[in-house]
Amino acid sequence: MHTLHLTKVFAILLCTAVVAQVASPQAAPRLPGELAWTIGYDPKSFDPAKVDEEESEHVRYLTAGVLLRFNRYSQQVETQLAKSWSLSPDRMTITFVLRPGLAFSDGSRLTANDAAWSIRRVLLPATAAPVAEEFVEPAGVTVATPNDHTVVVHLPKPVVGIGKVFDEIAIEPAGRPSEGRITSGPYFVADYHRSQYIRLRRNEHFQGREGDRLALASANSIRLDVLDNAEKEIRLFQREEYDVINGLAPDYYGLLKQKSPSSVRDLGPSLNTEQIWFNQAAASPIPAWEKTWFQSQAFRVAISQTINRADLARVAYEGHATPAYNFISPANVAWYNHSVSTPHFDVAAAKAGLAHAGFRMNAGHLEDAAGHAVAFSILTNSGNAARMKMATLIQQDLAALGIRVTVVALDFPALIERLMHTQDYEACLLGISNADPDPNAAMNLWLSSSPNHQWNPSEKTPATPWEAEIDRAMQQQATSPTEAGRKRAIDRVQQIVADQQPFIYLVYPNALYAVSPKLENVKAAVLNPGVVWNVESLHLQGAR
Repeated sequence: MHTLHLTKVFAILLCTAVVAQVASPQAAPRLPGELAWTIGYDPKSFDPAKVDEEESEHVRYLTAGVLLRFNRYSQQVETQLAKSWSLSPDRMTITFVLRPGLAFSDGSRLTANDAAWSIRRVLLPATAAPVAEEFVEPAGVTVATPNDHTVVVHLPKPVVGIGKVFDEIAIEPAGRPSEGRITSGPYFVADYHRSQYIRLRRNEHFQGREGDRLALASANSIRLDVLDNAEKEIRLFQREEYDVINGLAPDYYGLLKQKSPSSVRDLGPSLNTEQIWFNQAAASPIPAWEKTWFQSQAFRVAISQTINRADLARVAYEGHATPAYNFISPANVAWYNHSVSTPHFDVAAAKAGLAHAGFRMNAGHLEDAAGHAVAFSILTNSGNAARMKMATLIQQDLAALGIRVTVVALDFPALIERLMHTQDYEACLLGISNADPDPNAAMNLWLSSSPNHQWNPSEKTPATPWEAEIDRAMQQQATSPTEAGRKRAIDRVQQIVADQQPFIYLVYPNALYAVSPKLENVKAAVLNPGVVWNVESLHLQGAR
């Protein structure tokens, strides 16, 4: 999943965004044996079928029971609520056999009817579930229940990596969606105070992968404090009020390492990306001449060539990041295209490209062919120091082209309003959280018809020939009968993205974590949710 930090994208467009609504830490007293950490902002939705941003995805992961779970550590698909599963030779029929004795958190029985209803619900257009796009042709999918413990899913086309898709489909009581209050996963939402905290309680009826009851191994409850203040988070972590910091900021990594070297972990480059993009949406209220700039390949390439990514990694991330030139991280060995040709740092080439496209300098300022001064604002989320530093460095870099850039930091709700609703912005700097190394999880980012096709969302038909080619390549990789065929299709998408620069990729942040020495059974993973991917097994010393 890739989550633009808005979902799934490789979804959730993960916003790794941190919100400027300062919550009152410890808004509720910590219960005995309770695990505690923070999320950056209030989840947009507790409905597991409608998750499209990072914090909602985080809650879904902790609460949802799924037929299959993608193990973030081994990166292998495992059974969870399903006892077994099989794929037909033509890869168009998936059969799940449920574990015996399954129940929801309220004690009601869980049967194949509940699983089928949950799958059908995410496929309905009215649900608008981001995961539906990963079925390629969701309208053609059918679901049958031969008996109480068997679910059969028929696909109109094969979907490579189909097992991981079910990691995102929460099994809910048929006809009773409860927004996380009744779940089939390890925890359920017990209490929520907006801008303060979410408390999850243990589901006493949950059965782990081996069938052992959750109560034998994990914490009674989890408290997620809504907090966007990194200094407070660090201070409370040092006071042992928090057990985990997922996505530790690089400047605080150094601070904690000095005081408690054993509590910090740098796992190296993550699969996540930070990028900037320009608003190319036809419906956007920005001036027509600005849309002309942003729709110009030469303009986007010149911007990319002028950004000094090495400086971004060194200054904004204190060396805990790698310069990025494409949407697949080199840490994703199976899918990274080593042969892709990308625009690297070259200010002279950027100036030449702009001149060839009709831009000119006038008294030290860049103008387009019609005489409009080239200036724009970059939106990013408040409370994220690394992004603010990157935006400022980019502002300085682009001054070399005679471009005036204004940096605007907004809280997350205001940022989402501008991006997803009014489309009233010029450029945006955010990140994508990639929970799945398989590029098929990025369908809702790259398909031109997707609302998460961020530079020009929900196109009725592809606006450009290169977007149409990306659509075809993404469909090909999703249905190719061979891994080699999938790789060729994804390699082609990487080259198109490098040529066109719809997203100008900046850095791959390292996976940085802080973990309490008292937290047991930790096996930190590069993939989100990092330290807490095996939440069923985590507990504090002496609290079992």
